[in-house]
Amino acid sequence: MSRLLDEDALRDLLTSLGRDEGARTRFARDFVSLWDTRVQRLTNALDSRDAEETHVVLLSIRSSSKMIGAQVIEATASLMHSSLAREDLDGCARHLDRLDQVGRETCDELAARFGLNSTV
Repeated sequence: MSRLLDEDALRDLLTSLGRDEGARTRFARDFVSLWDTRVQRLTNALDSRDAEETHVVLLSIRSSSKMIGAQVIEATASLMHSSLAREDLDGCARHLDRLDQVGRETCDELAARFGLNSTV
């Protein structure tokens, strides 16, 4: 049992992709390979105090995390989104390191599960 991945959500995603192992692996590989880009984009948005861009990046992180069952990433991004909704960019930014940490751990777990080279 994983503390980082919701097994039911991951199973639902894999079921929706059918028996195509290639599609399953590509989805996981894309999630892992895009992690650094997403975190950098979020960092840049927060550094420039761009609330709209921060909102867009957090939505992207939350939706892809929910789809793959990355429950801790999704919960952390949700917490950041709540701060942003209160116009508290500093509060939002305080959770960035935690988001990146759980993201890297989740990517490592996905890479191991799908036989990928983790790029994070």
